[in-house]
Amino acid sequence: MVYFSEVEDLEKELKELEDQAEKDKKIKDLKKKIHAKKFAQSVSGKVFNKIADIGEGLGKAIAGDPNKPKAKPKSLKKVMDNLPQ
Repeated sequence: MVYFSEVEDLEKELKELEDQAEKDKKIKDLKKKIHAKKFAQSVSGKVFNKIADIGEGLGKAIAGDPNKPKAKPKSLKKVMDNLPQ
């Protein structure tokens, strides 16, 4: 009978450890999402996202995105004019 109680105790401990690890992962993911949202709303985040959008657009223009007709990429001057001050 001691064996069964020991097995149950070990299974319970394992379940608690797995639950704690899952809880910690969820907390970490939520904190990461909150940080990303705050950054995206900041001025530097808006600039960063604008630059990333331009880079993605240039990549598609160079690679030839099949879903879009060929478009002339924006000049650096136009990109700089559209950035938040």
